[in-house]
Amino acid sequence: MRFEVERLTIEGTSFRQDYAPEALSFEAERIRLIAPATVHGRIWRKGREVLLQGRLTARVAALCDRCLREFETLVETEIDVSYVPEEDDATAEDLELSADEMAQSVFSGGEVDLDELVREQFLLALPMRRLCREECRGLCPRCGADLNLGDCQCEAAEIDPRWAALAAWKRKKEADGE
Repeated sequence: MRFEVERLTIEGTSFRQDYAPEALSFEAERIRLIAPATVHGRIWRKGREVLLQGRLTARVAALCDRCLREFETLVETEIDVSYVPEEDDATAEDLELSADEMAQSVFSGGEVDLDELVREQFLLALPMRRLCREECRGLCPRCGADLNLGDCQCEAAEIDPRWAALAAWKRKKEADGE
Protein backbone atom coordinates (compact mmCIF):
# COMPACT_ATOMS: atom_id res chain seq x y z
CA MET A 1 0.00 0.00 0.00
CA ARG A 2 1.44 3.35 -1.04
CA PHE A 3 0.47 6.87 -0.05
CA GLU A 4 1.24 9.90 -2.19
CA VAL A 5 2.75 12.49 0.13
CA GLU A 6 1.30 15.45 -1.78
CA ARG A 7 -2.24 14.12 -1.23
CA LEU A 8 -1.83 13.77 2.53
CA THR A 9 -3.25 16.54 4.71
CA ILE A 10 -2.73 17.79 8.24
CA GLU A 11 -6.02 16.12 9.25
CA GLY A 12 -4.78 12.85 7.80
CA THR A 13 -6.57 9.81 6.56
CA SER A 14 -7.47 6.49 8.13
CA PHE A 15 -6.44 3.26 6.46
CA ARG A 16 -6.82 -0.48 6.78
CA GLN A 17 -4.90 -3.06 4.79
CA ASP A 18 -5.03 -6.85 4.91
CA TYR A 19 -1.97 -8.81 3.79
CA ALA A 20 -2.55 -12.32 2.47
CA PRO A 21 -0.23 -14.99 3.91
CA GLU A 22 1.52 -15.25 0.53
CA ALA A 23 2.23 -11.50 0.51
CA LEU A 24 4.39 -11.63 3.65
CA SER A 25 6.89 -14.48 3.59
CA PHE A 26 9.11 -15.11 6.63
CA GLU A 27 10.71 -18.48 5.82
CA ALA A 28 14.06 -17.50 7.34
CA GLU A 29 12.29 -16.83 10.64
CA ARG A 30 10.58 -20.27 10.61
CA ILE A 31 7.13 -18.73 10.84
CA ARG A 32 4.18 -18.42 8.51
CA LEU A 33 0.98 -16.44 8.51
CA ILE A 34 -2.09 -18.64 8.96
CA ALA A 35 -4.56 -15.82 8.38
CA PRO A 36 -4.30 -12.42 6.73
CA ALA A 37 -2.26 -9.87 8.68
CA THR A 38 -4.12 -6.63 9.31
CA VAL A 39 -2.71 -3.15 9.71
CA HIS A 40 -4.92 -0.17 10.42
CA GLY A 41 -4.26 3.35 11.56
CA ARG A 42 -3.93 6.94 10.54
CA ILE A 43 -1.40 8.76 8.34
CA TRP A 44 -0.99 12.53 8.03
CA ARG A 45 1.47 15.19 6.97
CA LYS A 46 3.15 17.77 9.18
CA GLY A 47 5.30 20.06 7.06
CA ARG A 48 7.78 17.89 5.14
CA GLU A 49 7.34 15.03 7.61
CA VAL A 50 4.78 12.21 7.26
CA LEU A 51 3.49 10.67 10.49
CA LEU A 52 1.89 7.26 10.82
CA GLN A 53 0.28 5.60 13.83
CA GLY A 54 -1.44 2.26 13.74
CA ARG A 55 -1.68 -1.32 14.88
CA LEU A 56 -0.52 -4.54 13.27
CA THR A 57 -2.21 -7.86 14.09
CA ALA A 58 -1.32 -11.27 12.66
CA ARG A 59 -1.96 -14.92 13.54
CA VAL A 60 1.12 -17.02 12.89
CA ALA A 61 2.35 -20.59 13.11
CA ALA A 62 5.88 -20.83 14.47
CA LEU A 63 8.30 -23.55 15.53
CA CYS A 64 9.05 -23.78 19.24
CA ASP A 65 12.72 -23.06 19.93
CA ARG A 66 12.85 -25.84 22.53
CA CYS A 67 10.81 -28.77 21.19
CA LEU A 68 10.52 -27.82 17.48
CA ARG A 69 6.75 -28.39 17.48
CA GLU A 70 4.61 -26.01 15.48
CA PHE A 71 2.28 -23.79 17.51
CA GLU A 72 -0.04 -20.87 16.81
CA THR A 73 0.27 -17.44 18.38
CA LEU A 74 -1.00 -13.91 17.92
CA VAL A 75 1.46 -11.15 17.05
CA GLU A 76 0.28 -7.62 17.84
CA THR A 77 2.22 -4.37 17.86
CA GLU A 78 1.66 -0.65 17.86
CA ILE A 79 3.23 1.34 15.02
CA ASP A 80 4.38 4.93 15.52
CA VAL A 81 6.69 6.12 12.74
CA SER A 82 7.67 9.38 11.14
CA TYR A 83 8.93 9.60 7.58
CA VAL A 84 11.23 12.30 6.27
CA PRO A 85 12.16 12.97 2.65
CA GLU A 86 15.34 11.23 1.54
CA GLU A 87 17.22 14.52 1.11
CA ASP A 88 16.45 15.49 4.76
CA ASP A 89 17.89 12.24 6.06
CA ALA A 90 21.05 12.35 8.15
CA THR A 91 24.39 12.03 6.37
CA ALA A 92 26.57 8.95 6.56
CA GLU A 93 28.89 10.87 8.90
CA ASP A 94 26.24 10.80 11.65
CA LEU A 95 27.01 7.80 13.82
CA GLU A 96 24.72 8.28 16.79
CA LEU A 97 20.93 8.24 16.54
CA SER A 98 18.60 9.92 18.99
CA ALA A 99 15.49 8.11 20.24
CA ASP A 100 13.36 10.14 17.82
CA GLU A 101 15.58 9.20 14.88
CA MET A 102 15.24 5.50 15.74
CA ALA A 103 11.52 5.69 14.90
CA GLN A 104 12.17 7.60 11.69
CA SER A 105 12.06 6.20 8.18
CA VAL A 106 12.85 7.73 4.82
CA PHE A 107 10.60 8.10 1.80
CA SER A 108 11.60 8.93 -1.74
CA GLY A 109 9.79 9.60 -4.98
CA GLY A 110 6.95 11.39 -3.23
CA GLU A 111 5.47 8.14 -1.87
CA VAL A 112 5.40 6.34 1.46
CA ASP A 113 5.42 2.55 1.08
CA LEU A 114 3.54 0.87 3.92
CA ASP A 115 4.44 -2.69 2.87
CA GLU A 116 8.10 -2.52 3.93
CA LEU A 117 7.14 -0.88 7.22
CA VAL A 118 4.64 -3.67 7.96
CA ARG A 119 7.28 -6.33 7.29
CA GLU A 120 9.82 -4.54 9.49
CA GLN A 121 7.40 -3.94 12.37
CA PHE A 122 6.17 -7.53 12.22
CA LEU A 123 9.71 -8.89 12.58
CA LEU A 124 10.43 -6.49 15.45
CA ALA A 125 7.27 -7.65 17.25
CA LEU A 126 8.32 -11.32 17.24
CA PRO A 127 9.67 -12.58 20.56
CA MET A 128 13.38 -13.44 20.60
CA ARG A 129 12.60 -16.93 21.87
CA ARG A 130 9.46 -18.47 20.48
CA LEU A 131 8.06 -21.07 22.87
CA CYS A 132 4.94 -23.19 22.51
CA ARG A 133 4.44 -22.63 26.23
CA GLU A 134 6.64 -21.24 28.99
CA GLU A 135 7.12 -24.61 30.73
CA CYS A 136 8.17 -26.44 27.53
CA ARG A 137 10.87 -29.01 28.45
CA GLY A 138 12.29 -29.28 24.94
CA LEU A 139 14.16 -32.23 23.46
CA CYS A 140 16.62 -34.61 25.10
CA PRO A 141 20.11 -33.57 23.97
CA ARG A 142 21.16 -37.23 23.64
CA CYS A 143 18.29 -39.11 22.01
CA GLY A 144 16.12 -36.24 20.75
CA ALA A 145 12.97 -37.44 22.56
CA ASP A 146 10.31 -34.82 23.24
CA LEU A 147 10.51 -34.38 27.02
CA ASN A 148 7.02 -32.84 27.07
CA LEU A 149 5.64 -36.32 26.37
CA GLY A 150 7.55 -37.88 29.28
CA ASP A 151 11.06 -38.71 30.34
CA CYS A 152 13.28 -40.42 27.81
CA GLN A 153 15.06 -43.75 28.29
CA CYS A 154 18.57 -42.29 28.34
CA GLU A 155 20.78 -43.40 31.21
CA ALA A 156 21.69 -40.94 33.93
CA ALA A 157 24.40 -38.47 33.08
CA GLU A 158 27.46 -40.10 31.61
CA ILE A 159 30.79 -39.29 33.20
CA ASP A 160 33.11 -37.04 31.26
CA PRO A 161 36.10 -39.25 30.28
CA ARG A 162 38.48 -36.70 31.79
CA TRP A 163 36.90 -37.37 35.20
CA ALA A 164 36.54 -41.15 34.81
CA ALA A 165 39.66 -41.95 36.88
CA LEU A 166 38.47 -39.75 39.74
CA ALA A 167 35.00 -41.36 39.63
CA ALA A 168 36.59 -44.83 39.75
CA TRP A 169 38.72 -43.78 42.74
CA LYS A 170 35.58 -42.41 44.50
CA ARG A 171 33.66 -45.67 43.90
CA LYS A 172 36.63 -47.67 45.28
CA LYS A 173 36.81 -45.51 48.40
CA GLU A 174 33.05 -45.84 48.96
CA ALA A 175 33.27 -49.63 48.51
CA ASP A 176 36.13 -49.82 51.02
CA GLY A 177 33.98 -47.92 53.52
CA GLU A 178 36.14 -44.87 53.76
